[in-house]
Amino acid sequence: MKKTILSIAILLILFSTAFANHPESNNKNAVASFQKEFKMASEVSWSETDKYIRATFHLDRQTYYAYYDFQGNLLGLIHHILTTSLPVELQKEIRKNYANYWVSELFQVSTEESTHYFIQIKNADETIVLTSEGNNGWHKYTSCKNNQENP
Repeated sequence: MKKTILSIAILLILFSTAFANHPESNNKNAVASFQKEFKMASEVSWSETDKYIRATFHLDRQTYYAYYDFQGNLLGLIHHILTTSLPVELQKEIRKNYANYWVSELFQVSTEESTHYFIQIKNADETIVLTSEGNNGWHKYTSCKNNQENP
């Protein structure tokens, strides 16, 4: 009985270790590319769709999302940032044109070609999503009126 339980435990440990931190399809190209690029990453988890593979991980106490194609090429890197991390020109434009809004979400998308910023700002009446490529100013991506309940 003890041998059976010990054998099952060893098999479970080997099985879980063999598949830990790898995408379901065990895409070796993405994993190899990730390990080369983000050597210091921790708490890596993988997910996969029919279009890309995503690695979610921690680096320098921040959460990042790296998107890969099935050949292992990095498509983009996303992470949330503070408004103080935005280029100064973009910070000024937000303060000037959206002073009566608060920031509810802000993230940076980095690709090989460029860096984009997406910011969601809100006030009592509406929610706006703005985007910017580099320091080139904000452009309205979407906006919608907030639902207000009548008493």
